[in-house]
Amino acid sequence: MATSHTVQPAVDRRVLLLLLDDQHRLMLCGGCCGGWTVPQLLLSTGTDFQEGAAQYIAERFHIENPHFGTVYGIRETRESDCWEHDRRTISRVFIVRISSEESDFLQLTSSSHTRWGISELKSRHRELSPEGVALLITGYVEGWLPDGPISLY
Repeated sequence: MATSHTVQPAVDRRVLLLLLDDQHRLMLCGGCCGGWTVPQLLLSTGTDFQEGAAQYIAERFHIENPHFGTVYGIRETRESDCWEHDRRTISRVFIVRISSEESDFLQLTSSSHTRWGISELKSRHRELSPEGVALLITGYVEGWLPDGPISLY
């Protein structure tokens, strides 16, 4: 009997979404991973990171034409860093500005989501995955990060 195998891509391509509302609260997911994290998705080979993120935001959160922040994170693992996943990962961490109304709607639609403000992110940063999210969003809100890509290692 012949069996078929799905060929795994050599690299995982991931997008992490930092949904930040007008009151500088970050939307967090807590029901799936045993801790607090941000929404994320896997992209297929060839899909543009920002286009894939916009499509996911529209489908999952019903937010059309998302407003991406001017700062975004880039993380690319080396072969020696593949402890987290079975293969290399290339990630983009996008800050997406949402209105307080959109944030309220998202909070009401899922009991496993919450919002943390900057002071809570600073005091509870060790509870948040992936590492560095609190620092990236704090630098963005406080204005001490330059526009453009920021390396996250």
